[in-house]
Amino acid sequence: MMLLPKLSACGLAVGLVLAAPAFAHDEILIKAVVENTGGDNAITIGHGCEDTHLPIRAQSVVFPTKNPELIASDGHTITDLSEIIGPSVYAGQVDTIQDRNIFNKQHEKHDKLGNAIGFYGMDGRLGTTLQGRVPFQFTAPGFAATSCATALKIEVAIADICDFTAPTIQAGKVNLWIPDNDSQYANLGGPQNIDGIGEPPIFQVTRNLTTNPLPNGCGAGFTVTVRPSAADVDAHLGIPGWHY
Repeated sequence: MMLLPKLSACGLAVGLVLAAPAFAHDEILIKAVVENTGGDNAITIGHGCEDTHLPIRAQSVVFPTKNPELIASDGHTITDLSEIIGPSVYAGQVDTIQDRNIFNKQHEKHDKLGNAIGFYGMDGRLGTTLQGRVPFQFTAPGFAATSCATALKIEVAIADICDFTAPTIQAGKVNLWIPDNDSQYANLGGPQNIDGIGEPPIFQVTRNLTTNPLPNGCGAGFTVTVRPSAADVDAHLGIPGWHY
C-alpha cells in the first residue's frame, strides 16, 4: 500500500489560506460600455457585514444625479455635464430589472422630473459566504461632438444594509461603497472604519472614436470622472426605515 506524504503544518496553513474566500468589494459586473449603447448589467455584492457576519437585508443605489461632481483628468474645470454628453439626459438612463433572487421588494428612485436616478431592494437575505448579483439596465449617453472627452468614469454610491436598528451608521450594520466627499454618511461612517467609504463601484462609458472622432486640437483628449455629490448622497441614499 502506498502512503501519501504528510502535510507539514506550514503547508496545511498555506492551503487553508488559499482555499479561504477573499472578501471583495461591491462592483459593476460589466465595467466598460460604448456610448449610445444599452444593455443589461449588474451590481456584484462581494460579502455581508464583516464585523458581525450578518447577511445583507437591503441595498440602496444612487447614480450621479442633478449636481454631480465632475473631475477632468487633465485638471481643467467642467461646470456642466452637458459640455461632455451634449443633449443626453443623464438621469433616467438606468432602469431596474425585476429580480427577487436576493430582495423580495424592489423600488426605483426618481428625481423631481420622474427620471430614475437609482433603486433599492428590501426584504432580502444574502448568505454571508455567498456573492450576489443585482441586475439593472443602463443606456449609455453619447459624447458631444464638440467635446474632447474620450471616456466618462461613473462612480455609483451603494449602501448594503445588514441591520436596521439605530444607530444605523455603525460598523457591522452596513457597508458603504460611496465616495469620500463629505456626505453625512461618509462623515459618520469614516471614524468607525465602515467598509467601502472612498471605494465606490466604477464603470466607464467610452467614446466611439470611429463614428464620433475628437475635434481637431484635442490631442489625446481627456477622461471625466462623474460621481454623486455629497448633497446627492445625503438626499438619495436613505431608504424607508434606514438613513443617517
